[in-house]
Amino acid sequence: MKRAIIASLLALVTMAGQAQIKCHIEGELRDTTQGKTVIICPVGTDLRVSNNYITAKADKQWHFSCDVETDKMCLYTAFLEEQYQHGSWRYGNFLVENKATVKLLFDDNTWKVTSGGREQMLKVKMDAEAEKLYLGRMEEFSNQAKKEILPIVEELQKQGKNPEEDSLLMARNKVYEDEYKKLYDAYRVWESEYYKAHLMLYALYDLANDMRNYARDVEGLDYGKLMRRCLDTYHTTYENFRPKDPVHNLIRMHEAAWNLKPGKPYIDYQVRNTDGNLVPISSLIKGKVTLIDLWASWCGPCRQHSKDMIPLYEKYKDKGFTVLAIAAERSAEDMQKAVEKDGYPWPSLLELNQENNIWEKNAGGNCMFLVDREGTILSTSNDAKELEPLICKALGLPEMQTYDYKADAEKNRIEPKDPSKPFTDFSVVYQGKTTRFSDYVGRGQYVLVDFWASWCEPCLKETPNLIAAYEKYKDKGLQVLGVAVSDKPTHTESAIKELGITYPQIINSQGVAAEAYHVSSIPYILLFDPEGNIIARNLRGEDIEKTLAEIFKEK
Repeated sequence: MKRAIIASLLALVTMAGQAQIKCHIEGELRDTTQGKTVIICPVGTDLRVSNNYITAKADKQWHFSCDVETDKMCLYTAFLEEQYQHGSWRYGNFLVENKATVKLLFDDNTWKVTSGGREQMLKVKMDAEAEKLYLGRMEEFSNQAKKEILPIVEELQKQGKNPEEDSLLMARNKVYEDEYKKLYDAYRVWESEYYKAHLMLYALYDLANDMRNYARDVEGLDYGKLMRRCLDTYHTTYENFRPKDPVHNLIRMHEAAWNLKPGKPYIDYQVRNTDGNLVPISSLIKGKVTLIDLWASWCGPCRQHSKDMIPLYEKYKDKGFTVLAIAAERSAEDMQKAVEKDGYPWPSLLELNQENNIWEKNAGGNCMFLVDREGTILSTSNDAKELEPLICKALGLPEMQTYDYKADAEKNRIEPKDPSKPFTDFSVVYQGKTTRFSDYVGRGQYVLVDFWASWCEPCLKETPNLIAAYEKYKDKGLQVLGVAVSDKPTHTESAIKELGITYPQIINSQGVAAEAYHVSSIPYILLFDPEGNIIARNLRGEDIEKTLAEIFKEK
């Protein structure tokens, strides 16, 4: 392990000594409401595992500046540290060019590049044209929607109502969303055609960045269409443009990552083995049925999926199956602590500070690839129950019959509206048993309903408040009900056990409960009166106790 750390540090020192590009960055924060600390780093840098960034604090006049030194021209990004810490941030991308000065402006929560090197200025000219044709209209449309929709939303929230249950408001909002999407789609088509007609180096870096974002399929988003558009622009126009520029290697890497699908060969790349030496990953998986697990100590869903694989590993490790785990970390200590806590029985390799860009080569982390003895991808699922039959087949063993919770979930449904009930009823099937929301709500008790999931950290932090409320008021007429949404039942059950939850749960609701109550984020906690009317929404923290204390003060 020490060898791996030393080798990684030596690599970083070597890179630092090869700076060939020196670029000056300066800017102004006209919008001073969002923060004053600017982070500047290469696009794709993951601050959770990398120290490759610069911090620039704005002065009293809200100006900031810094110098970037790097070994090659590349695309950088700027964003506010304060926004990043809150989990949602706006950013501006720009090319770092030798002996250039890049000027940035942050105004109205938007970044704009006003000047830069020769290649950047071609992009600035393009953006000015896009502003006239599309971006200005899109901003006007967005502002118009906010002006009409937001006041209504705020008023409904003041009344304790859920805006998403107002059908007229949602219909009007959809009109705005659809029109905005038309403008956005037209802009992206125009952008692609502009790049084809005006060859520029920035286009290659922009394509590489878009392909990095689109390389991994996301449910509900047609990233495949966007990726194909990028590939069309690249292969028809840019494949032979500036062929020696290293950005072509990035594009080829992202295209290879996009092709990591069942039936395709798994890619080869360098990884540090347990001795700290760089070796091809193919040398570690050749001739074995292998589950490649890309995880990190700071990634909760990764660790939950990894723990799910322990029974499979123990069951089939002596029959030719193995797990090759690669952890993306800032320190070896973080990985080791997670390994010891979770009890992984297989060795875990270390990807320190994005040394080999392994996550990007695999279209991002929190993913698994099951490959056969020839290195062909059999599955990209992280569901143990889906993987087990494939593992058996690859090992030449009889296939196992397993419970399919997804098949059960397909039977979940929102029940027809019953005029005698003031609430929306739904039914959930788990392990062949049907549970209805009305089994708990509208039966003469106050019911505190928590829509949650095992992977949701805010949900888990809220659980002690719900347990305390249940213990305090259950004998006075309160029922607490957990409804697990978009969660694997095994994960839900493990969390229930670990958290010590004793109140009832509806498990395996997947999307039906969220659809019935227009749940867009969790935890989402509702309070129903004995007849089934919603009397409080979005209860959190101290508000839970205050609301219940008022209701039960005379009981």
